[in-house]
Amino acid sequence: MIVSRELIILFALAAEARLGPKAVAALLAHYGDPGAIWDTGIDEVAQVAHLSEAATERLVEARGLTDALAEELELIVDGGTMPLSILDDDYPDRLRHLPDPPTIVYVRGQMPDEVQTAVAVVGSHHADAEGIAEAVAWGKGLALRGAAVISGLARGIDGGGHMGALAAGGRTVAVLGSGFDNIYPPEHRVLAEQIEHQGALISEHPPRTPLTKSRLVYRNRMIVALSDAVVVVRVHAPESGTMEAVRQARDLARPVFMVAADASPATIRAVADGAIPIGHLPDFDLVLKYL
Repeated sequence: MIVSRELIILFALAAEARLGPKAVAALLAHYGDPGAIWDTGIDEVAQVAHLSEAATERLVEARGLTDALAEELELIVDGGTMPLSILDDDYPDRLRHLPDPPTIVYVRGQMPDEVQTAVAVVGSHHADAEGIAEAVAWGKGLALRGAAVISGLARGIDGGGHMGALAAGGRTVAVLGSGFDNIYPPEHRVLAEQIEHQGALISEHPPRTPLTKSRLVYRNRMIVALSDAVVVVRVHAPESGTMEAVRQARDLARPVFMVAADASPATIRAVADGAIPIGHLPDFDLVLKYL
């Protein structure tokens, strides 16, 4: 892969100047080309993107690091990671429809074909053995029916969904809230390697980026956007990351299925918002008929 000037500039904006997706989108909409953003006076660029003083200072610093950032991108590519900018033809089309699509996504492995049905299997990282077994069954059953399984590599339900898809020989995608050099949880490093070889790892963060709670929650929008439906196997707290995924699904008009719906506040809220309750017995066809 040749590291283009266009990619270097977008990398500088997102990773070094730390401009959010909406700010970069505003600049691209105004200037049309990353090169024009780079060649225009700082004051004008800051005004177009509504940058704070601190963000403007970071942008000035980023402009002075172009050569170093180009070298960093080359190292990222040499390390087996494919950076895809929102202007790249290979950028996942499902993510383009987000109100805040990542400026760059970093991919290891092979993303599913855009036309392949994809289902997110998500839930609590505090799930017990029974819950994890259900997640494995969902991942396996969906994969055997030709669906890609999307999840977040977390402990509990996420890991179970990935393992089920892998066991069935299917394709699965793990969306990370950190860079690839900081796999979380650490005990899922081997699982991440298996996913890379039988699917893909994807993140909006460069490989060295550490995990934070906000990044973990924010990545849920990508899990939902990459999926045609969301299956929630276990959920405990109404304000959990899982419920954030449910809210994202509602905003993106994705059907949500709540497994073994009970009287918990989280489940009641999700069903009231339109989630479909289903029993413990995995009903794969029910889910796939909606798609």
